[in-house]
Amino acid sequence: MQITSKNNEKIKALIRLRDNKEREEKKAFLIEGLHMLEMALRSQKVLEVYATSSIDNLPSDIPFYLVSEEVMKKISHLKSPQGVVAKCQIDETHFINTDKILYLDHISDPGNLGTILRTALAFNYFNIILSLDCVSIYNEKVLMATQGALFSLNIIHKDYQYLNKLKEENYQIIATSLHDAKNLEEVNIPLKSVIVLGNEGQGVRKEILSIANQKVFIPIQNIDSLNVGVACGIILYYFNK
Repeated sequence: MQITSKNNEKIKALIRLRDNKEREEKKAFLIEGLHMLEMALRSQKVLEVYATSSIDNLPSDIPFYLVSEEVMKKISHLKSPQGVVAKCQIDETHFINTDKILYLDHISDPGNLGTILRTALAFNYFNIILSLDCVSIYNEKVLMATQGALFSLNIIHKDYQYLNKLKEENYQIIATSLHDAKNLEEVNIPLKSVIVLGNEGQGVRKEILSIANQKVFIPIQNIDSLNVGVACGIILYYFNK
Protein backbone atom coordinates (compact mmCIF):
# COMPACT_ATOMS: atom_id res chain seq x y z
CA MET A 1 0.00 0.00 0.00
CA GLN A 2 1.22 3.51 -0.82
CA ILE A 3 0.68 6.59 1.35
CA THR A 4 1.36 10.08 -0.02
CA SER A 5 -0.71 12.26 2.31
CA LYS A 6 0.61 13.56 5.63
CA ASN A 7 -3.00 13.68 6.80
CA ASN A 8 -3.54 9.96 6.38
CA GLU A 9 -5.06 8.49 9.55
CA LYS A 10 -2.36 5.84 9.89
CA ILE A 11 0.32 8.53 9.71
CA LYS A 12 -1.46 10.60 12.35
CA ALA A 13 -1.64 7.52 14.57
CA LEU A 14 2.11 6.94 14.19
CA ILE A 15 2.92 10.52 15.14
CA ARG A 16 0.82 10.21 18.28
CA LEU A 17 3.14 7.39 19.42
CA ARG A 18 5.76 10.02 20.24
CA ASP A 19 3.72 10.66 23.38
CA ASN A 20 4.37 8.47 26.44
CA LYS A 21 0.70 8.06 27.34
CA GLU A 22 -0.19 7.06 23.78
CA ARG A 23 2.60 4.49 23.72
CA GLU A 24 1.40 2.98 26.97
CA GLU A 25 -2.20 2.89 25.79
CA LYS A 26 -1.42 1.36 22.40
CA LYS A 27 1.44 -0.80 23.67
CA ALA A 28 3.52 0.29 20.69
CA PHE A 29 6.48 2.51 19.85
CA LEU A 30 8.47 3.64 16.81
CA ILE A 31 11.99 2.83 15.65
CA GLU A 32 13.98 4.22 12.73
CA GLY A 33 16.61 2.86 10.37
CA LEU A 34 17.40 -0.50 8.76
CA HIS A 35 19.68 -1.66 11.58
CA MET A 36 17.01 -1.10 14.21
CA LEU A 37 14.47 -2.80 11.97
CA GLU A 38 16.71 -5.85 11.60
CA MET A 39 17.12 -6.14 15.38
CA ALA A 40 13.38 -5.77 15.90
CA LEU A 41 12.61 -8.40 13.27
CA ARG A 42 14.91 -10.90 14.98
CA SER A 43 12.95 -10.54 18.20
CA GLN A 44 9.61 -10.58 16.37
CA LYS A 45 8.48 -7.20 17.69
CA VAL A 46 7.58 -5.50 14.38
CA LEU A 47 3.92 -4.67 13.75
CA GLU A 48 4.15 -2.44 10.66
CA VAL A 49 6.86 -0.98 8.41
CA TYR A 50 6.87 2.37 6.58
CA ALA A 51 9.62 3.15 4.08
CA THR A 52 10.41 5.36 1.08
CA SER A 53 11.58 2.34 -0.95
CA SER A 54 11.08 -1.42 -0.93
CA ILE A 55 12.81 -3.56 1.72
CA ASP A 56 14.31 -6.92 0.85
CA ASN A 57 13.42 -10.04 2.82
CA LEU A 58 10.67 -8.42 4.86
CA PRO A 59 8.34 -11.17 6.15
CA SER A 60 5.14 -11.26 4.12
CA ASP A 61 2.92 -11.21 7.21
CA ILE A 62 4.15 -7.76 8.30
CA PRO A 63 2.15 -4.89 6.76
CA PHE A 64 4.37 -2.69 4.57
CA TYR A 65 3.56 0.88 3.51
CA LEU A 66 5.46 2.75 0.83
CA VAL A 67 5.46 6.44 1.76
CA SER A 68 6.59 9.64 0.07
CA GLU A 69 9.64 11.61 1.26
CA GLU A 70 7.31 14.28 2.67
CA VAL A 71 5.37 11.71 4.67
CA MET A 72 8.63 10.20 5.99
CA LYS A 73 9.77 13.63 7.15
CA LYS A 74 6.48 13.96 9.02
CA ILE A 75 6.89 10.58 10.72
CA SER A 76 10.59 10.81 11.52
CA HIS A 77 12.01 12.75 14.47
CA LEU A 78 15.39 13.06 12.71
CA LYS A 79 16.54 16.08 10.71
CA SER A 80 17.78 13.64 8.07
CA PRO A 81 15.35 10.68 8.05
CA GLN A 82 16.81 7.25 7.32
CA GLY A 83 13.90 6.27 5.11
CA VAL A 84 12.57 3.48 7.33
CA VAL A 85 10.20 3.66 10.30
CA ALA A 86 8.66 0.65 12.02
CA LYS A 87 5.92 0.34 14.59
CA CYS A 88 6.86 -2.21 17.25
CA GLN A 89 4.98 -3.81 20.10
CA ILE A 90 5.68 -3.16 23.75
CA ASP A 91 5.87 -6.48 25.57
CA GLU A 92 4.72 -7.18 29.08
CA THR A 93 7.62 -7.30 31.54
CA HIS A 94 9.01 -10.63 32.71
CA PHE A 95 9.99 -11.81 36.15
CA ILE A 96 13.73 -11.56 36.72
CA ASN A 97 15.34 -14.82 37.78
CA THR A 98 18.99 -14.28 37.03
CA ASP A 99 22.04 -13.85 39.26
CA LYS A 100 23.15 -10.60 37.59
CA ILE A 101 20.91 -7.52 37.64
CA LEU A 102 21.51 -3.87 36.81
CA TYR A 103 19.39 -1.27 38.62
CA LEU A 104 19.23 2.26 37.19
CA ASP A 105 18.24 4.97 39.64
CA HIS A 106 16.69 8.09 38.05
CA ILE A 107 18.73 8.17 34.85
CA SER A 108 17.37 11.29 33.17
CA ASP A 109 19.47 11.78 30.04
CA PRO A 110 18.19 9.75 27.04
CA GLY A 111 21.64 9.34 25.52
CA ASN A 112 23.03 8.01 28.79
CA LEU A 113 20.22 5.52 29.23
CA GLY A 114 20.59 4.25 25.68
CA THR A 115 24.35 3.89 26.11
CA ILE A 116 23.90 2.01 29.39
CA LEU A 117 21.45 -0.44 27.84
CA ARG A 118 23.79 -1.07 24.92
CA THR A 119 26.70 -1.57 27.33
CA ALA A 120 24.69 -3.91 29.55
CA LEU A 121 23.99 -6.20 26.60
CA ALA A 122 27.68 -6.16 25.61
CA PHE A 123 28.66 -7.45 29.06
CA ASN A 124 25.89 -10.04 29.43
CA TYR A 125 23.64 -8.09 31.77
CA PHE A 126 20.34 -9.05 30.19
CA ASN A 127 18.05 -8.05 33.06
CA ILE A 128 17.61 -4.37 33.89
CA ILE A 129 15.44 -2.67 36.50
CA LEU A 130 14.61 1.01 36.02
CA SER A 131 13.38 3.23 38.83
CA LEU A 132 9.99 4.77 38.16
CA ASP A 133 11.51 8.20 37.47
CA CYS A 134 13.95 7.16 34.73
CA VAL A 135 13.52 8.60 31.25
CA SER A 136 11.34 6.38 29.02
CA ILE A 137 13.17 3.59 27.23
CA TYR A 138 10.98 4.37 24.20
CA ASN A 139 12.22 7.94 23.95
CA GLU A 140 13.57 8.45 20.41
CA LYS A 141 17.06 9.41 21.62
CA VAL A 142 17.19 6.42 23.96
CA LEU A 143 16.27 4.07 21.15
CA MET A 144 18.89 5.49 18.79
CA ALA A 145 21.59 5.21 21.45
CA THR A 146 20.76 1.56 22.20
CA GLN A 147 21.46 0.57 18.58
CA GLY A 148 18.83 -2.14 18.93
CA ALA A 149 20.06 -3.55 22.28
CA LEU A 150 16.61 -2.90 23.72
CA PHE A 151 15.22 -5.88 21.78
CA SER A 152 17.58 -8.31 23.54
CA LEU A 153 17.02 -7.13 27.10
CA ASN A 154 14.44 -7.84 29.77
CA ILE A 155 13.59 -4.46 31.32
CA ILE A 156 11.18 -3.86 34.19
CA HIS A 157 10.24 -0.77 36.22
CA LYS A 158 10.29 -0.89 40.01
CA ASP A 159 10.51 1.59 42.87
CA TYR A 160 13.84 1.54 44.73
CA GLN A 161 12.16 -0.26 47.64
CA TYR A 162 12.03 -3.34 45.43
CA LEU A 163 15.73 -3.71 46.22
CA ASN A 164 14.76 -4.78 49.76
CA LYS A 165 12.87 -7.71 48.27
CA LEU A 166 15.94 -8.68 46.27
CA LYS A 167 18.07 -8.52 49.42
CA GLU A 168 15.68 -10.98 51.03
CA GLU A 169 16.37 -13.27 48.07
CA ASN A 170 20.10 -13.15 48.89
CA TYR A 171 21.14 -10.59 46.31
CA GLN A 172 24.00 -8.29 47.27
CA ILE A 173 23.15 -4.65 46.52
CA ILE A 174 26.27 -2.92 45.17
CA ALA A 175 25.83 0.82 44.70
CA THR A 176 28.18 3.38 43.21
CA SER A 177 29.19 6.21 45.53
CA LEU A 178 31.91 8.81 45.89
CA HIS A 179 31.81 8.64 49.69
CA ASP A 180 32.47 5.89 52.23
CA ALA A 181 33.03 3.39 49.42
CA LYS A 182 35.50 0.69 48.41
CA ASN A 183 37.78 0.84 45.42
CA LEU A 184 36.14 -1.21 42.67
CA GLU A 185 39.23 -3.40 42.44
CA GLU A 186 38.89 -4.37 46.11
CA VAL A 187 35.27 -5.50 45.92
CA ASN A 188 34.42 -9.16 46.27
CA ILE A 189 32.11 -10.18 43.45
CA PRO A 190 29.16 -12.11 44.93
CA LEU A 191 27.31 -14.88 43.13
CA LYS A 192 24.03 -12.92 43.16
CA SER A 193 24.31 -9.18 42.80
CA VAL A 194 22.45 -6.03 41.82
CA ILE A 195 24.65 -3.21 40.56
CA VAL A 196 23.09 0.22 41.11
CA LEU A 197 23.98 3.25 38.99
CA GLY A 198 22.59 6.65 39.87
CA ASN A 199 21.39 9.94 38.46
CA GLU A 200 23.81 12.03 36.41
CA GLY A 201 23.89 14.94 38.83
CA GLN A 202 22.87 13.48 42.19
CA GLY A 203 24.20 9.93 42.05
CA VAL A 204 22.47 7.03 43.78
CA ARG A 205 19.76 8.26 46.16
CA LYS A 206 20.56 8.06 49.87
CA GLU A 207 17.72 5.62 50.54
CA ILE A 208 19.43 3.06 48.31
CA LEU A 209 22.88 3.78 49.75
CA SER A 210 21.48 3.09 53.22
CA ILE A 211 20.44 -0.45 52.28
CA ALA A 212 23.39 -1.29 50.01
CA ASN A 213 25.59 -4.21 51.07
CA GLN A 214 28.58 -2.59 49.41
CA LYS A 215 29.38 0.86 48.02
CA VAL A 216 32.01 1.17 45.32
CA PHE A 217 33.91 3.85 43.45
CA ILE A 218 36.10 3.84 40.35
CA PRO A 219 39.59 5.17 41.08
CA ILE A 220 40.22 8.12 38.74
CA GLN A 221 42.54 11.12 38.55
CA ASN A 222 42.35 14.79 37.52
CA ILE A 223 38.55 15.04 37.65
CA ASP A 224 35.81 14.44 40.21
CA SER A 225 33.54 11.98 38.42
CA LEU A 226 32.76 10.09 35.22
CA ASN A 227 29.77 10.14 32.92
CA VAL A 228 27.36 7.46 34.13
CA GLY A 229 27.50 5.66 30.78
CA VAL A 230 31.30 5.46 30.95
CA ALA A 231 31.18 4.35 34.57
CA CYS A 232 28.70 1.64 33.61
CA GLY A 233 31.10 0.22 31.04
CA ILE A 234 34.00 0.07 33.49
CA ILE A 235 31.98 -1.51 36.29
CA LEU A 236 30.21 -4.09 34.14
CA TYR A 237 33.50 -5.06 32.49
CA TYR A 238 35.03 -5.65 35.92
CA PHE A 239 32.07 -7.66 37.20
CA ASN A 240 31.84 -9.67 34.00
CA LYS A 241 35.46 -10.87 34.13
